[in-house]
This record gives sequence, structure tokens and C-alpha cells, in this order.
Amino acid sequence: MTTQSEAPRTPGAQVPLKEKVSYAFAEFGSQFIWTTVGSYLMTFYTDVALIPAAVAGNILLLARVLDGIQDLGFGYIAERTKSRWGRFRPYVIFGAPLLSISMVLAFWMPFHGGSMTKAVWAAITYVLLCFLYTVANMSYGSLAGVMTTDSGERVILNWIRNIGSQAAQLIMNVATPFLLLALVASAAAKDRGFDARSFFLTMLIYSLVALPAFLITGINVRERITMTPEQQKVPFGRTVKAVLGNGQLMVVFFTLLLQLFGLFGRIGVMFYYCRWILGSPLLMAGVMSAFQIGMIIGGLLLPPFALKLGKRNMMMASVLSGGIVLMLIFFFGQTNLTVLLVLQFLYGFSGFASPIALSMVPDAVDYYEHKTGIRADGTSYATVSLSTKFANAIGGAFALYIMGWFGYNGALDVQSSSALTGINIAANLVPAIMSFLALVPLLFWKLDTKTMARISAELEVKRAAQAEALAEGKSLDEAEALAEHALEEGDSSGRA
Repeated sequence: MTTQSEAPRTPGAQVPLKEKVSYAFAEFGSQFIWTTVGSYLMTFYTDVALIPAAVAGNILLLARVLDGIQDLGFGYIAERTKSRWGRFRPYVIFGAPLLSISMVLAFWMPFHGGSMTKAVWAAITYVLLCFLYTVANMSYGSLAGVMTTDSGERVILNWIRNIGSQAAQLIMNVATPFLLLALVASAAAKDRGFDARSFFLTMLIYSLVALPAFLITGINVRERITMTPEQQKVPFGRTVKAVLGNGQLMVVFFTLLLQLFGLFGRIGVMFYYCRWILGSPLLMAGVMSAFQIGMIIGGLLLPPFALKLGKRNMMMASVLSGGIVLMLIFFFGQTNLTVLLVLQFLYGFSGFASPIALSMVPDAVDYYEHKTGIRADGTSYATVSLSTKFANAIGGAFALYIMGWFGYNGALDVQSSSALTGINIAANLVPAIMSFLALVPLLFWKLDTKTMARISAELEVKRAAQAEALAEGKSLDEAEALAEHALEEGDSSGRA
């Protein structure tokens, strides 16, 4: 729980324009790490380092599960850090250089012997990369909540953050395949579209882009909200228990876990799909750009309808339409490039509900505060991050397991028809099935617009009464009793 020690219920001052613009840079840099790793590390392991697909899947699974488990613990530690720069900024400023170094190490294979030695190196460097990414990026993500208390300003900050994300992904979708091809060590490697040298140099470039982007944010923004001594003493176990007991938050957790399981697995194998099924790794630029453009347009046009149609209904429409489009790609995507690009655009467009899913988290937090009096904003967002990490781990590993089962071998110049089938299943059929399964937890969401309006109004009454009582020197128990009394009086006057 992160609230300001002074004037806890009043809106904060407007964030200066310099800080707003600076806030987008770390997200821009972050995507040069996150998106690149998600899209290309699997290919580096299987086709450059020649680690068997199943072994590479185990590495991804191990690293991401460990990464997800540490999220809650590091979030708790960062919230209670004391320094001249604040609680979160030092992890952004000093974590960024180490993150850039770990990025380069993850795409560098110094060993040329047995696959076990290479697998151990890959596991160590990837676990290190995941840990340092959590240190820098989770701290960055927490900054919007401590830069201002004004909810409108926070919306603007996250909107600016999204601009940085989309800009970086568009650049990488186009640039990465061409950089990998341009930086190869020999003409013989041009047929493949990449080699060890081109991977190393491309990731070195991206790490050098990410570093100053993180530093611009860490140096230029300011933290204005601190925790009270009482809030710092809340034990970790109590906070986690409150989160796990929030049934509505668990709906969001499992929805994202299922949906992102398919999405992250798909992103990881699209380079294989373009290289082996479509015939050229350079097609990755157009295929992923079509997806990205569809996502941007869908995200701009459709989320506002959530207030009228309901967040659950919009989420269900999103995952259902996404599953249908993926089924079409599975059956018809390899027949015609134009058809595939149109379907890729539609699949991206079907992801319009991503901002809606994130907006369901504070609804769940408000619901639990209304129900129990306990509020756990920071740990709740860390829990959602945990679902993302687990989905990335399991989805990416499962995709590699499928490819390995169907006989994929990165050392071959031509893949068998069975291996091509495995790639298509991992890229499209499995994500389609997971999209359909994501409908199930949404059936248990009960916080519609009318319900949330009532909960928000009642919380405001309780908070105001508590603040007034505490200002008069009353104990916390007395303040809570007065808040309940004020709420009951409000209900009585409403009925009258």
C-alpha cells in the first residue's frame, strides 16, 4: 500500500511536462529488452547455440518461474527502501546499466562444446537477465503511483508510457530482422538471415539504446509520495494474504494467465513461422507490424465502450474474437501472404481489451477494501505482473516443447513436414485454445459499472469520515466505527 504521509486524501499537484515526457523513455528502453527477448531468444537458443528445443523450454520455464516468485518480494522491499533519490528511482538508475550488460550476455554464447555446458550458461545468464529486468522495470512501473496523487495525472502518465511502448515495438518489428541480416559475419549466413555475430551486435545496439532511456526517466522524474511508518510495518505475509483472498483480483489473474500463455508462446515462435513456413525471416517485419498496427488502432477506438457495455463483456469479446482469428490463421495463414497480413491485423485489433484488463485491477482493489477494509494496491499490481511472468514462462516453454515433440532441429537447413506442423500448432492453434479458455474466469466477474459506482461512493464516505476522526485525535478503531456510522446514515438518507 503506497499512500502519501501528508494530505493523504487530497489530489497532488500537476506533474511538470518535463517529467511526463521523461516518464515515457524508460518504457521505450524497456521494450528493447522485453520484446526482443520474447521474440528472438528462443531462436538464438535453438538455431545459433544449438540447444535442443525441449532443453531451451526448460530454461525459459525455470527462469520465468523464479522471476515471477521474486516479484512480490522485491516489490515489498522496494516500497520500503530509503535513499536520497526516493524508493524506486535508485533501482531504475543503478539497475539499468546492469540490465543492459545482462542483455548482451544472454545473447552471447562463449562455449562451443556439448549442449549441457551451453544450457548451463544460457540458464545462468537468462535468470540474471530476468532478475535485473524486475529490479529496473518493476521499480519504473511503480513510479507513476508515487509521482502524483491525482488520478487524472496518473492516467496521462500511463498513456504517455503506452506511447513509448508502441513506438519501440514498431521500430523493433521493422529493424530487427534487417539488422540480424546486415550484421552477419559471412555471406553463407545470409541465407539463414542471422548468425552468432549478428545476434550479439544487434543486442549490443539495443542494450545501448535501453540504457540512456532508463536513465532519462530515473534522473528527471521525482517521487512525491511516501509511506507512513505504520504502513512500512505491515508484514509481508498479511499483504500477500489480502491479495490472494481477493476473488475478483484472481479473476483478472487467471484471465491474463490463460490469454497471455498463448500470446507469449506465439510471439516466441513467430520468427520460426516466418522463416520456415513463410520462407523468409525478413517477413517477420511485416507480419508483426500488421499485428502491432491492429493493436494500436483497436486500443484507441474500443476501450471507451467498456463503460457502456461493461468491462467483462468487452474482455469476453476480445478473447473470443482473438481465438477465432487465430483459428483462421492456423488453417489459412500459410496459403497467402496478403491473407496472413489481414488476419494478423485483425488479431492485433482483437487485443483492444488490454487497457481494460489493467483497469479491472483497481476495481478489484476497491472491492476488497470495501469488503474488508484492507487495501493492497502495490501488491495487487505485483500479482498481476506475476500472472504475466508465469504466462511468459509456461507459454514460451510449452511452445518449444511442442516444436521439439514434432521433430524441430535448429541445426538442419530444411525442416520436416512434421516440424512445420509443430510450428503452426505452437504459433496459432495453442494460442487460440488458450483464448477460448480465458472466457471461463471472466464468467465470475461481478463488478459491473453500476456496482463499482456504488462501491466508490461508499468508500469516499468511509474515507472522509476516517480522515476527519483521525484529525480529531481519535484512535483507528474509533475512526473506523465513525466511518461505518457515516455510511449507515448515508444509506438511511438515500432510502428516505
